[in-house]
Amino acid sequence: MRFLAVAPAEDDRRFVKGYPPRGAWLFLEPDLDISRLATIVEGTDRLDYIDLRVEELAWEGEVDLCLVRIDLDQEEAGHELLSRFRTRNIRTLAFGPLPTRWGDRPPAWLGSYVVGDIANAWPQVRADIESGKLAGSYTAAPEPRYIPARRPFGRWPEMNCRQQVISFVVGCSCPKPVQDLCPARGYYGERLHVRSREEVIGEVMDLPHKHVRLLDEDVARFPEYYLDLFRELWNYRRHWTVSAGAGLFNLPRLIRLLAKAGTRLVMFNDSFLGPHIARATTDPATVRALYRRVKLIQSRKMLIGARLSINLDPGHELDWTAVATVLRRIDLDLLELLAWRSGDDGRPVPIPTRYEPMLTPGNPAWVRGRFYALDVILDRLARRPRRTGFYTTARYLLPYSLAYRQNYLEGIARP
Repeated sequence: MRFLAVAPAEDDRRFVKGYPPRGAWLFLEPDLDISRLATIVEGTDRLDYIDLRVEELAWEGEVDLCLVRIDLDQEEAGHELLSRFRTRNIRTLAFGPLPTRWGDRPPAWLGSYVVGDIANAWPQVRADIESGKLAGSYTAAPEPRYIPARRPFGRWPEMNCRQQVISFVVGCSCPKPVQDLCPARGYYGERLHVRSREEVIGEVMDLPHKHVRLLDEDVARFPEYYLDLFRELWNYRRHWTVSAGAGLFNLPRLIRLLAKAGTRLVMFNDSFLGPHIARATTDPATVRALYRRVKLIQSRKMLIGARLSINLDPGHELDWTAVATVLRRIDLDLLELLAWRSGDDGRPVPIPTRYEPMLTPGNPAWVRGRFYALDVILDRLARRPRRTGFYTTARYLLPYSLAYRQNYLEGIARP
């Protein structure tokens, strides 16, 4: 059987024929849910992948089912895409974070959909397609399991198909304020799947390229587990990008081991800046404490980034000029800014922070623009080799800084 999986694109990222794909190539990675599904489907079935960020919606021949992944901020794009398929009398199945959030109260236009991880519901979907009776909805089992992303996958060279991703722990480890924005939280709730040491090491040994991005949200959540793994992974001379919570600063042994094992970038989640950013705008002592934590990571020859999720609900206003000043003073290397507002159901909804002409300091997008201003990037690049070395600065800080800057200037709300 033949299946067509499509990743929609918002207006700011949709491919236009005759022009290069919008956004930095570094962040144009294949959709993770679809690449995991491709690993399951491959064999007697065929799954074709269309990503509307890098190509038009076009295919040849008949397909048995079109699968459309809809993210939390892609309602309009998903609606438009499903409508186009139905005008051609093609069966569709929607899945992803947004259909999962809607649960048993979807909009009428959604049609057939999956609540949860489509990989867990796929056996039933496949059986129904073969029998010709696609159900209106499928509820996937909420048990997390690891399925490696298919390699190679995606459209080369338009996409960054060389990016290697891996999970050691499958499930959500996000801080509470932003858990509802995490796909794994919607799929599995609080459940986690911890992979065995032998399984992880076996997969790492088979990876063809040097740089690996660890998808786990917080390497400080199970310190002994990660200590045991990275002691062994040090032998394979990989370069790692990892995510961590603020608890990592209480684990000096793990920090040293991450550096020794080849970690080049530690991206902290919202537990690092989120609880302190408002106080830091008025309290120099808080700024100094954050600065010391940043320098601790950099002293181990690793770059440090952070995600800052900003609540735009009334009563949570911030002095954006002061926020930009704090971020400059603590000397972070990279920043991901995520703004959100409570939706009708009380759960957070992502709000774009895009570049627009004549941005004023009273806007979170202005903070993003100041952090990735060209003069600020050049200043960072000039000072960083003294702490992290020339190789890490040139190989990681420079391309990532320019990629974030490009996405911002092209009006793209997220990597």
